[in-house]
Amino acid sequence: MSLSLRKSLFSMSRQVVCLRRFQICTRSFQQEQGKEQVNLFTSNNSAQPFQGGRKPNFGGSKPQITVDRELPYPYKKRDENRIYFVVFAVGITLSCLVIFNYEKSSSPIINSILYYLRRSTIAQDALGKDIDFASSWPWIWGTLNTVQGKIDIKFKVKGSEQKGWLILKADRESKMHPFVISEFVLEVDTPDSKVAYDMRLDPEYEFDL
Repeated sequence: MSLSLRKSLFSMSRQVVCLRRFQICTRSFQQEQGKEQVNLFTSNNSAQPFQGGRKPNFGGSKPQITVDRELPYPYKKRDENRIYFVVFAVGITLSCLVIFNYEKSSSPIINSILYYLRRSTIAQDALGKDIDFASSWPWIWGTLNTVQGKIDIKFKVKGSEQKGWLILKADRESKMHPFVISEFVLEVDTPDSKVAYDMRLDPEYEFDL
């Protein structure tokens, strides 16, 4: 047998011996770990007497949490909640009405009406000079919808001498057609009676939308 073959056989036998030793060590280590786990499990699950009315905690699970008090009654504040809801609804409605009225009072049509009244001789004779809204917070009654072609409004105005109501009614068929004014009246309350002035009959200026 050659020398090289002997060396190879010797190295192989050493490798087999080392591998066998490693397997034996690994198996013994696994057996020791298994024994420790079994001892730990039996120590945790050993029988213990019940204390304080509690149930034993098997398997290391989390204890149950309970609340020793009555649940709140859901309809206890029903009437109070209804009052809050009504107040909230009324507040929202009033806010929407104020916003819509502000949009109408600041529209170009209202500005055109006031500009026409300040220049009209009929309005100046009936109300006096410095014609404007009757109050700092004017309220525009009626419908002012230029998109649908519907104008039916009424609001209060004042001058240096009198106060009155301005009434305007106008319609149009479509956006391609101009507004047709059916009523444009200034009503002034005098000490004797109510006088209505047709603003379309002004001799100097003509009102158009």
